[in-house]
Amino acid sequence: MAVWLAEQVGPKGRVVATDLNTTYLQRIDLPNLEVLEHDILDDSLEALGPGSFDLVCSRLMLFHLVNRQEHAIRRMAECLRPGGWLIDEDADWGTCAPVDPAHPLYDGYQRGWRHGDWWTVRGYDKAFGRRLPALFDRCGLEDIRHEAATEAVRGGSDWARWWAVTLEVMNEQGGGDKSDRREVQVMATALADRTVWFLRELLHACWGRRPA
Repeated sequence: MAVWLAEQVGPKGRVVATDLNTTYLQRIDLPNLEVLEHDILDDSLEALGPGSFDLVCSRLMLFHLVNRQEHAIRRMAECLRPGGWLIDEDADWGTCAPVDPAHPLYDGYQRGWRHGDWWTVRGYDKAFGRRLPALFDRCGLEDIRHEAATEAVRGGSDWARWWAVTLEVMNEQGGGDKSDRREVQVMATALADRTVWFLRELLHACWGRRPA
């Protein structure tokens, strides 16, 4: 996203990319891109320039900040100039499951996944994305629009392989025990099977404007 935005604004524009860990961002060498290590929740906004941005965007970040998303949105909105736009893309992760109850691997996956509660107990908000327009509204943004999309994909697809690795990483970070690892293996078996179709995460995009 940082590279794409830098390409859109051109040589006379300026993009600021922030993260808690800027290891990957530091690899980008573009004259109109500035990289800052910054915590939107707790660090001062002065380093960013409150009230100065035409556009502030985040992607697949807020769902990590359980119960603090509104605070983050409010602070991002403070960085906008009057009339500037905030856009966020976040997902509902509870939808990531097989679609056909008749498939022999369906029940095993669902027992482990528990309609996304497997994700929730590890500290993530499985259904955050749908709340974005309400949070934007509470933070004083106007002209709010919201879209959501998903797709069904086969086991063994690029997404399925990515999702299997993601489950393993989340399980390890969440301190999973042997029982949890068995659940991951059951889900990974289904994700590798090309006869199983999965509904992906429901990806939400919401945008709103700071009042002029």
